[in-house]
Amino acid sequence: MAAECSDEDITDRQSLLESDLTCPVCKDIFKEPVLLSCSHSFCQQCLESSWKNQTKKQCPLCRKCCDGETPIPNRALNNTCVSYKKERPWRPGGPFDEAMCGLHQRPFQLFCIKDEEPVCVDCVTLHPGHDLMPTDQGVPFCKDELNMKIKILESKQDSFKRMKKRYRDTISFIEGQTKDAETQIKQEFERLRQVLNEEETSRIKALHREENDKKLMVNERIGSITRDILALAELIQSVKREMGAEDLTFLQNFQTLKRRTQWTGDEPKKVEGALINMAKHVGALGYKIWENMQSHITCLPVILDPNTVSPWLSISPDFSSVQECQERQSFPDNPERFDPCVFVLGSEGFSSGRHRWEVRVADHPKWILGVCKESIVRKRKFTVTTKAGVWTIGLSKGVYNALTTPRTVLNLERRPETIRVKVNMEKGEVSFWDTGNNKHLCTYNDKFTEKLFPIFGPGLQSTPISILPAKVTINKQ
Repeated sequence: MAAECSDEDITDRQSLLESDLTCPVCKDIFKEPVLLSCSHSFCQQCLESSWKNQTKKQCPLCRKCCDGETPIPNRALNNTCVSYKKERPWRPGGPFDEAMCGLHQRPFQLFCIKDEEPVCVDCVTLHPGHDLMPTDQGVPFCKDELNMKIKILESKQDSFKRMKKRYRDTISFIEGQTKDAETQIKQEFERLRQVLNEEETSRIKALHREENDKKLMVNERIGSITRDILALAELIQSVKREMGAEDLTFLQNFQTLKRRTQWTGDEPKKVEGALINMAKHVGALGYKIWENMQSHITCLPVILDPNTVSPWLSISPDFSSVQECQERQSFPDNPERFDPCVFVLGSEGFSSGRHRWEVRVADHPKWILGVCKESIVRKRKFTVTTKAGVWTIGLSKGVYNALTTPRTVLNLERRPETIRVKVNMEKGEVSFWDTGNNKHLCTYNDKFTEKLFPIFGPGLQSTPISILPAKVTINKQ
């Protein structure tokens, strides 16, 4: 009679089967198992990892020398493992109740701090000089280290969240910028349309005035000729009547009639300048309109860049002047913006050519003007000198200085109200002038290796400094 099998026996057999199909190195079901000459099998990757740092290849289980040996793929074992993995979800029972060392088949009782892995008592010889601790102490040790890593990750996560909020705030700011820009564009175009409408009305009125004048002149000539025609008609009729008189009477009056037929009036002439001056009214009309529009348009040689202005400064709606703001403005912390230094740059830089602009400082008590390199520091304080890539002059505590290292005092004859800045990129020259008396103040000579931008520093003062409009000249050749 066949012996009955209890549930415990079935479970034991399943555990033994799983043990037979477990790699002694990774303690998991074999993956691509290979067979050594000593009849021991291992996962191919586990065996390669085990031999990686060994000068002499040995079987990880029995320590037999395997130098010169090529492991053979264990296809039968591999097929069995594949089949077992497919059937394992429906098998009763489970994995080992206690984790075992795959190399020595002994329970893990120690934890290696250096290699960060559990080991059995027989593995101690494989970890010479390593700090070991009981597994129950290794758990809090590892958890403490992971908690520290988690704190770093949480801090990074918070940083990402803050950056995400900044991005969202930037989107809101962009929308606000777009709305403001659209409003200003519409207002400016409406203003220019009004100017154009007035220009159109004025030109059409001038056209009709000339039309009326020319028509009046021609009509006056027509009236004069009409009167002459009537006079001639009357004379012709009179002479014809006299010619019908008796012969003797006709002959007696012949000389008188002959004198009467002599017309003494002026001959009608062609009228010069009678036609409309089309070239004046229509010729090059677009250019003439543009030329006349100059009086309604401001040309700024430098436009302030609102994306670089310090949160403690305020610039005018037309980006031509800057001054202190009473409260810190809520601007995005974009890389181009100065903070904490109170500066603002021009919107366009230059790498070549000659450039000039004039800035009205008037009675402003503290200011800095000049140019700086594009890579100037924006997010921390810095000393304004040529070494920092800034070529400027300034007023502070009543003293004018060229901001060199050390500073060079400028002895001026008068207090300049307007400063002219001139840049010659090819010559590597930046100069400053008092426009009131056209006196030279200071010149820097240097080699500019990158793009330069106009820089303005009004300090924390309520008095604005303003860029003056440039004069537009037209050369007609």
